[in-house]
Amino acid sequence: MKLFGTAGIRGTLWEKVTPNLAMDIGKAVGTYIGGETVVARDGRTSSVMLKNALISGLLSTGTEVLDADLIPTPALAWATKENGDAGVMITASHNPPTDNGIKVFNGDGTEFYVEQERELEELVFSGNFRKAAWNEIKTVKALDVIDEYIGAVLEFVNHETELKVLYDGANGAGSVLAPYLLREMGAKVMSVNAHVDGHFPGRKPEPRYENIAYLGELARELGADLVVAQDGDADRIAVFDEKGQYVNEDTVIALFAKLYVEEHGGGTVVVSIDTGSRIDHVVENAGGRVVRVPLGQPHDGIKRYGAIFAAEPWKLVHPKFGPWIDSFVTMGLLIKLIDERGKPLSQIIQEEIPAYYLTKKNVKCPDEFKNATLERAYRILEERLGEEVKEVLTISGYRFQLRDGSWVLVRPSGTEPKIRVVVEAPSEKRRDELFELAYETVRKAVEEAVKKN
Repeated sequence: MKLFGTAGIRGTLWEKVTPNLAMDIGKAVGTYIGGETVVARDGRTSSVMLKNALISGLLSTGTEVLDADLIPTPALAWATKENGDAGVMITASHNPPTDNGIKVFNGDGTEFYVEQERELEELVFSGNFRKAAWNEIKTVKALDVIDEYIGAVLEFVNHETELKVLYDGANGAGSVLAPYLLREMGAKVMSVNAHVDGHFPGRKPEPRYENIAYLGELARELGADLVVAQDGDADRIAVFDEKGQYVNEDTVIALFAKLYVEEHGGGTVVVSIDTGSRIDHVVENAGGRVVRVPLGQPHDGIKRYGAIFAAEPWKLVHPKFGPWIDSFVTMGLLIKLIDERGKPLSQIIQEEIPAYYLTKKNVKCPDEFKNATLERAYRILEERLGEEVKEVLTISGYRFQLRDGSWVLVRPSGTEPKIRVVVEAPSEKRRDELFELAYETVRKAVEEAVKKN
């Protein structure tokens, strides 16, 4: 597909994402679904402009618009389930401030499935939109979401706490909601980067460790029991424990996967192709099974496998609450888990989640060279790894499952001009050896692909 990537449409303003595109998406959604459509935006400097263009497109098809304005993406998904036949979020999520994007949701709060995105894209390029007569054009109604959404999360989590929580909102849309939710739970809330600013002055919006490492020292200085950090539209969440130690994304997933499988006495957990072996370990020991799906498709996995829980790094889906990625439910349930265990988070992890060693790094690669790069890297890695390879998964790039429990993944980013390299192993030495091989292979493959063209 030309427009949709792993998580909706995303790209640089004016180069890929334009008011004209937003208007066409509005026309396409209005033609494809119709009914009442909930629209919202993040805090990026271009989001108001794009939201208004999108609304114009929706109105032109005779669709009634419910404007929730500035809210996080999980709140938009919830509001769509409660109020609409469709939902559209203007956001570029964790991308740089130069970017923006569009996510489309079904009436039950699920992101559009791959086949729906393909059909919507075909409609955009065909231009075969419905045109409402003058007397069929509907209205735009303001929709106040935040208080009701907070109430829904509180009711689902059903827990009060006295924990001291440090919150980093990345100057994103989560800042209008998370501190208030935490305070309603009883938490003692300290916040940084918790005012909305589309320039993201506090830090880069993606909550990778290198962007939020300072929170570890800050947590220790302030005596926080827990640190939670979000991205630009607040679907992603990153965590530090009470010692100021960053909690690996797979460890967060493993904690919840174990919790849900134990509660259900089994069941299927769906995770993305780039997640690690600690998840398999705890799920299988609890009597469940793990199924891996491509990035950006946890909702597809829930539908296909009837999963009780789904996740990819930083992004967790709690199907009992709703079939969308929801960092607010995640932070509420994590607080509840800490309190119910009666132990600090670091101790819970040490006792319940096995240690594996993982490294992730991106290699810059223009979009037009991704396929050639991946094919060359695959051939070289297949030859170099040889008989160590137990299985190769090809659902998103190439994941080499090795006989000693290690794995190597090279996959194209669906939202940025990058190839992602991920390696995990039972020991640091083994991880470092495999990562050097994989990273250098991909880096040289990019150079060769560019040189040939």
